[in-house]
Amino acid sequence: MIDFLVFDLETQRSAQDVGGWDNIAEMKVSVGVIWDSTTQQFYFYYENQVEELIKHLQSGPLVIGYNHISFDYTVLSGYYPVGPEREQAMQDFKNLKNLDLLVSLKQVIGKRVKLDAVARPTLKVGKSADGLLALQWYQEYLQGDQSKMKLIADYCQQDVEVTRDVFLHGVEQGEVLYQDKMVGIKKVAVNWSDIANEKDEEPDDSVQLSFF
Repeated sequence: MIDFLVFDLETQRSAQDVGGWDNIAEMKVSVGVIWDSTTQQFYFYYENQVEELIKHLQSGPLVIGYNHISFDYTVLSGYYPVGPEREQAMQDFKNLKNLDLLVSLKQVIGKRVKLDAVARPTLKVGKSADGLLALQWYQEYLQGDQSKMKLIADYCQQDVEVTRDVFLHGVEQGEVLYQDKMVGIKKVAVNWSDIANEKDEEPDDSVQLSFF
């Protein structure tokens, strides 16, 4: 299997705070977490380290996430000037070799399913909190409670860990389970082992995202 990164981030603001889901780029990063298969370690990046986070994402032969292409990458694009630079940055993110588990499952199931609805039946482990609570913690952090940032980082790390383990289960078993609201737990076949074993051409080192 090729090496891979698993990525997730938490935001400072909700959709309501920024005027709706059309303004995801304005939500800003509170913390981003990457699990890197080359070192078997988690890496934590805060808002003042967004450039390092982006460089780490560029380094991976495969970036895995759960809705990271539409959501997390759009949040990161908000650190580029509005207009052609932001549009190019978003395109460059999409041009990385990505495996978005949400997109992959939707292609088979025909609808979006939450990470928790896949993790609980597949791994017997669910999310430790939710995004709304992480937003509340960030506000408490701004009010001076420094301990809340660690809670956000721990929550984000757990999401990355769950995403990684769902992916690995799919690679090893060729299927995952998900909770269907209408009929209960169902199996879905996945081809993630094929994707994980694909080898790309040597990357062009001259292609880099221009930050800010």
